[in-house]
Amino acid sequence: MVIWSPSSWDLWKKCPVKYRIKKLERWQHPELKEDNTYAKLAVPGLVVDRMLQFWIHRNKFEDKQWLQDNFEMVWRMVLNDVKPKWSELEAIAIEEETKLGLRSAIHMLEELDLQKYTLLVQPNFFEKVTDEFSIAGAADLLLVEHDSTNAILIDFKNSHTRERLTKDQLLIYQIGLKKGAPYSFIRSGYLMFNPRLEDWKWFKMDERHEQKLIDRLIEATAKVIKEEFDYRWNNFSCSRYCEVRFGCMMFQRLLGKNRFKEFEKVRDNEVLPQNSDVEILRND
Repeated sequence: MVIWSPSSWDLWKKCPVKYRIKKLERWQHPELKEDNTYAKLAVPGLVVDRMLQFWIHRNKFEDKQWLQDNFEMVWRMVLNDVKPKWSELEAIAIEEETKLGLRSAIHMLEELDLQKYTLLVQPNFFEKVTDEFSIAGAADLLLVEHDSTNAILIDFKNSHTRERLTKDQLLIYQIGLKKGAPYSFIRSGYLMFNPRLEDWKWFKMDERHEQKLIDRLIEATAKVIKEEFDYRWNNFSCSRYCEVRFGCMMFQRLLGKNRFKEFEKVRDNEVLPQNSDVEILRND
């Protein structure tokens, strides 16, 4: 039985080889370096996500003082988890940006008139779709109208761009949640939080979209069962920074045996040989 979650499906779309290495073999580079730049970018979204979850779960939307009283606690919790390396001035600036973004996200949610809905925080599912695969996941928020089965599905995103957001994650949520209850999704979307980008990205998805995704999952499942993990170049994920590159035969073939040995020597400190970048890999 193959289990697809939004994250595993996204990984398969980026690279079947990476899917095999990370999900099936569960291989991890023993000395993988932490990406401090990513850690810094992740902090605002993680803080806002947790604050929104707590705020919605309390179901006391007029009590804005609670947000102020508990912000520092959640801020410290996230810093303890992520451990970004930054200066005191940098931390102060990002904390202020995060507070501004939180207020914006709260305002956007209030525009939906939350009192009209039953709010389900992080509704989860594990549903069998065919004899070969199941889907699993947990959405951030489901709003169900009090007197009907009409629903709005929302996922919080600390996204720095809109371009790479796809419908697939929301479709997996829709398919899974509908199997457990007769929801009729009016719309589904991402509340994209970023201190420099606050916006909604809505989708209207019907059964045709759901069936199209199911067909793609059926095809991918058959390949997983047959252990067919095609090597192919992905412009978005194939690079010298790919975290599984030293377990990827395609990376080794593209690089060549001699240059791969050079990469092995320097992989721990990420200092790369001269002229060995993505463009060279593509042309080898």
